[in-house]
Amino acid sequence: MSISINTNTVGQSAINAFRSVSDAFDRSLEKIASGKSINRAADDASGMVIADTLKNAALSMGQRGRNAMDSISMVQIKESALGQAVGLIQGIGEMAVQAASDTQTPETRRAIQEDVGKSMQALTDIYKGATFNSQPLLSNVPGLAELSELDLSTMEGAEAAQEAVGSALEVISSSRSDLGARQNQLKSEVSNLGTMRVQTMQSASQIEDVDIAEEVMNMKRLGLLGKTSIFAQSQAANIKGQRVAALLGG
Repeated sequence: MSISINTNTVGQSAINAFRSVSDAFDRSLEKIASGKSINRAADDASGMVIADTLKNAALSMGQRGRNAMDSISMVQIKESALGQAVGLIQGIGEMAVQAASDTQTPETRRAIQEDVGKSMQALTDIYKGATFNSQPLLSNVPGLAELSELDLSTMEGAEAAQEAVGSALEVISSSRSDLGARQNQLKSEVSNLGTMRVQTMQSASQIEDVDIAEEVMNMKRLGLLGKTSIFAQSQAANIKGQRVAALLGG
């Protein structure tokens, strides 16, 4: 069997093994430090793609949830404005009943009409003031058209006004009912999106998060392998020295 003193294959194998173990130990340490088992594509290319896709979906769900919450706020502002409008219109209805009484005179009916005009202006202000993000919410002004030509200066006009008030309240009640249904729908959407987002994040976590206990055990194993590689290198050096001594007749 030939004896080589220039190439120490045993020592080279020990060095290669040490480098491999050292690299694995560094990657294990990185995983523990970051808390992730996938820190780069080389760790798990397909797993990284799946985890990134899941996280992107979760981010999208989070934004959709925030959009739905904004919509709920917008609906609540609309409904609140219509609730205030109802109070004013009911007050107009009371004045219409008052003006329809045969105890009223033309002068008192004109005074009632002036009060109705003030209520109508307040109603218009409520509709104009209902905005969200500087955008008007009640541009179609539900119920206002039915009240646009009220005239309580005569008994006949006062009686007609009562019918107009009833029609306006029906229109607003229908609008409020639609808004209530929309709000419930949005709340359900927010709840569903929240649940789906948590489940999606959990799925991504299962793919890319590291099992600390398992990785610590892996580090201990690699540490032992590293010590073994160092010992192998020292033994390889001794073997080379022994070969030289043998050649020299030592």
